[in-house]
Amino acid sequence: MNLAIFFAGSGQKVKDPKLVYTAWANQLTQSGYATLLCDGVGQFIGTNGVTGAGWAKIIQCAMTWVENHAAAGGAPDKVIVVGMSRGGVQTVICANCLKTAFPQSKVFVFAIDPVQGAHVGMNDGSFDMRSKRWGSKGSRDDLKARYRLSDDAPKTVPDNVRMYLSVLAQFRGRDRGMKWGFTPQSPTLQNMTCLAEESKVYELPGDHSTGVQTGKNSDGSAHAYAASRAARGAVTQEMFAHWLRLTGFAKIQSDPLIPACEQYCRIANEDLGGVQIAGKSSGFSFLRASKMRNHNFADTANSRGLKGRGHLVASSQVKRSGGYFVNERHHEIWTSVEHMLGILARNDREALLQKYPNIVRWQAHNLGFETITMNDILNLFNW
Repeated sequence: MNLAIFFAGSGQKVKDPKLVYTAWANQLTQSGYATLLCDGVGQFIGTNGVTGAGWAKIIQCAMTWVENHAAAGGAPDKVIVVGMSRGGVQTVICANCLKTAFPQSKVFVFAIDPVQGAHVGMNDGSFDMRSKRWGSKGSRDDLKARYRLSDDAPKTVPDNVRMYLSVLAQFRGRDRGMKWGFTPQSPTLQNMTCLAEESKVYELPGDHSTGVQTGKNSDGSAHAYAASRAARGAVTQEMFAHWLRLTGFAKIQSDPLIPACEQYCRIANEDLGGVQIAGKSSGFSFLRASKMRNHNFADTANSRGLKGRGHLVASSQVKRSGGYFVNERHHEIWTSVEHMLGILARNDREALLQKYPNIVRWQAHNLGFETITMNDILNLFNW
């Protein structure tokens, strides 16, 4: 028996057409998984999207669902847990609960820009698990006792997790006067312990929630900046599908590699043009700043916390490759498709420009061009 659980972000309705969760769940259903989709805090009954109060009720709902399946068919073999924002932290806590309840189950966690939420008084964010803390204790203490959770459960990926996959949004935020807990939790930022067998953290330029967007509005109509938003949802799906295949959890569809590379290059081109996402001017390029020696990135988890979600960390991929790669997965895909694109360029340069204009523009940026003509294509790609 295989199960998949989705935790939406704060204020999100998990089945909203503008979000990717339903599509991902449908694909996992086709791969033999039973799926549960949970609304985020503020939408789930008895929770608050501002403070995060009641988050433990959502995890308990998920665990009760797993336990009911286990009562009918035995302990699950594989469990996939996906979440965004506060839902991303809930995936980690849920994994800790699964370790206690079903220690033999193999767990795959996908945490998309996981953040702990607002600090209030003496609390360490929304997910403070300490018994001695400010305010009411409520359902989190019940969850803590039932599944023998440690105080560090929100910040510890347990060793029953076979794969911990995460995406960190990289965008220029505003300085905040208070600690709002909007710094993401990640082993790469040294504010999370990861005991998973394998882990991978990717960077993704764009606003906090864009990695789970489809390019649609809530009514199903196309968003004004549909292509920009859909690109980020497409690449997170490609990451997800890639690692599900590699770890043997499931085979779900994603864009073929060349179209996936086109989506990555769209994101890179927006960033290189100083556009944060969807036409918004950021006045800042995460990728260009990553190439600079004096880049003004925050250096510590504490300074990132005080800045809310500013420019977090320089891209190691940009520094290593010399090209404007969004992340390691972008680099891997480019390496796989460069030869095929060369064949297309030789056979039909116009088709290359029409089908994959963002790849061509991106390569022009890599070589220092701001504009490009059709006659430049062969020279740009060394074909």
